[in-house]
Amino acid sequence: MRPAVKNALCAAALAALIAVLVLVNLPAKQAASGTEVGEQLPDFTVECLDGSSFSLRQQRGKVVVINLWATWCGPCVQELPNFDRLQRELPTDAAVLAVHTPPVTTDVRDYLSAYSYEYPFAVDEDGALSAILNASTALPQTIILDRDGVVTYNQPGALSYEALLDLVTEAANR
Repeated sequence: MRPAVKNALCAAALAALIAVLVLVNLPAKQAASGTEVGEQLPDFTVECLDGSSFSLRQQRGKVVVINLWATWCGPCVQELPNFDRLQRELPTDAAVLAVHTPPVTTDVRDYLSAYSYEYPFAVDEDGALSAILNASTALPQTIILDRDGVVTYNQPGALSYEALLDLVTEAANR
């Protein structure tokens, strides 16, 4: 092979390698901040009833499921066991948070004492978290985030366990 051809091939290979390295190392495009599907949910930290805190930022790498509910909402309390089952079956892949939205008309801690749910509950007394989550007045509402904190689902209405699992699986595979 002629030296000029060999040099040209080496230069082309080097240019291709540099292009690949640049493309691979470019920062990922950041999704717009918001609560709509395809948007990055704004970070928040909330104190839970058990004394722990739930920080959205600390959940990166897991699918996050946020359930907005109320003790006075029949469909809400009927679907709470679905979220508990999800947390029990996927403890390392999913993080579940239940948020009692305003108005808070009963002592949520007393209400929950009759159950043995294994996921965190928070009470949004002042509506600040509901504002961040753009909570609907229709309850229950479920918000699901992929492993990067991007909203993949945000809808009011009760979910069966099967539907919930399908949505979480879809978010995990993004």
